[in-house]
Amino acid sequence: HHEGWTNWKSKTAWNWNSVENGPHRDLVAELATSVRNRTSVHFSLYFSLFEWFNPLYDADKAGGYKTQTYVEAVSMPQLKEIVNLYQPDLIWSDGDWEALDTYWNSTEFLAWLYN
Repeated sequence: HHEGWTNWKSKTAWNWNSVENGPHRDLVAELATSVRNRTSVHFSLYFSLFEWFNPLYDADKAGGYKTQTYVEAVSMPQLKEIVNLYQPDLIWSDGDWEALDTYWNSTEFLAWLYN
């Protein structure tokens, strides 16, 4: 993981996703439907915060995380996409060990989510 592949057609993952490549299906939508229709389990999603070789992330990192170009262009839009499209009961993530929560705009995302 952490390579930028999305299991839905993300607006920020160009054609690197499960709808335009591989199975040609929205796997997150199928999973959400199946979990909700067949179980009493809370539907949850995992989200990888960064991509190992994304040039936007690499540039932010090289600059000491003084810019948030990757967060603004990729990770925050994708987090909002999965919330708006699939309405998960829970989201969990990893990839935050290299930069502080302020780089990831964690509090901004939580404010958006709960307001």
